Amino acid sequence: MKTFFRAVYSLILLGAGVMHFVKEKQFRSIVPKALPFKKAIVLISGVMEIAFALLLWSRKGQVIIGKLLSLFMIVISPANINMAVKNNTYYKGKKLHPLILWLRLPLQIPLIMGALKLTANSSETKKN
Repeated sequence: MKTFFRAVYSLILLGAGVMHFVKEKQFRSIVPKALPFKKAIVLISGVMEIAFALLLWSRKGQVIIGKLLSLFMIVISPANINMAVKNNTYYKGKKLHPLILWLRLPLQIPLIMGALKLTANSSETKKN
C-alpha cells in the first residue's frame, strides 16, 4: 500500500513540476506580489517538484527527503493562499469558482503529513 501512495504522490509532484514549465505564466500569476523574480521562483519550484518526485524512490536519505518535502509544501502555501484570495486561476480558459480554490487549501495538510509518513519508516530508521 505504501508503494501505491508513493506512486500517487510522486505522480502529483511530477505533473505539477512539469506544469510549472508548460503553464509558467499562469504559475507566475499566483506568486505573491511581494516576491521578486517570479519566473525564477516558478521554474525553480518546478524543478524541485520534479526532483522530489524522483527522490521519493531513492533508497537512501528518505528521512531528510520527507522533511524537506514537507517544508517545501509549507513554503509554497502562500502561493496557494494568494491564488484563492485573488481568484486568479483559470482552467481551460474559464475562471474557477472561488470555493474550489479555498477547498484546495486544506489539501496541503495531507501532502505535508504524507511526505513525513511515506519517508518515516525507511530502512535507515530501522537500522538505527
